[in-house]
Amino acid sequence: MTVAPPIHAANERTTGILEAACRVIVREGSHGLRMAGVAQEAGVSKALVHYYFSTRQALMHSAFGFSVKRWHAAVEAGLGGAGTGRAKVERILLAGVESDLPFSEQKVLWNEVWSSLRSDETLRPMVESSYRASIDRLVELIEEGRSDGSISASVDATAAGWRLEAVGDGLDSLLYLGLLEPERVGELLLSAIVRELDEPESD
Repeated sequence: MTVAPPIHAANERTTGILEAACRVIVREGSHGLRMAGVAQEAGVSKALVHYYFSTRQALMHSAFGFSVKRWHAAVEAGLGGAGTGRAKVERILLAGVESDLPFSEQKVLWNEVWSSLRSDETLRPMVESSYRASIDRLVELIEEGRSDGSISASVDATAAGWRLEAVGDGLDSLLYLGLLEPERVGELLLSAIVRELDEPESD
């Protein structure tokens, strides 16, 4: 009979394994994710990795979810001190194109997951959920800005949130490919924010 480890020990072990899996994906790509490689990276046995994650697919899904959750927590922590909804919108969007934030390797992992969608459709709900959570948060902050006066009251929060998410995601892709310098990406993103949040919506 197998005795399950204490909950705190299990949490520590799974966190270590998931952190190792993220490092492997970032370093070797999603195609390089192997149970044995993750076990070696984490300094545990392959059997222990299999104990918590029955398949490579389960490990990849869990690693992606873990990384997304950790990234969003880091971004939210960075909103501290931003006094207005507009300032929070700027910070949360700029965080997506900056490389010096905690867990910024999430962006590399995100691109790896995107490439894996062609061969693993089961990842799609997780990707969609992550996008929708980001957009919902932007809309919420834009509404906050409308309420505190830092964003034009005529702005359609939902439409602006979707457009800004699209702009941020597109600029991050150009940055990832090396087609734009970080400074230029920041300038373009701030310009898009001004256009969306200062100008009234047109019919």
